[in-house]
Amino acid sequence: MATRRIESFLLRIVVIDQPQAEPQPWRGRIQHVASGAEQQIDELAQAVAFITNHLSSYGGKEFTFEPSRAIE
Repeated sequence: MATRRIESFLLRIVVIDQPQAEPQPWRGRIQHVASGAEQQIDELAQAVAFITNHLSSYGGKEFTFEPSRAIE
């Protein structure tokens, strides 16, 4: 029987209020809840990389992100 594991990540985004800027500048922080590991980010790809690295470091199947399957 297959086992399952639940991993939780907290993503915080701060949008810098500059009405003239397009797109709006932002920064953020992602945290793996169980370990407390966190990283500052300024691109969504960094959040995806953080999650990918964290999931693959815990063994099991390799996790790959497919942007074409992302929620729009």
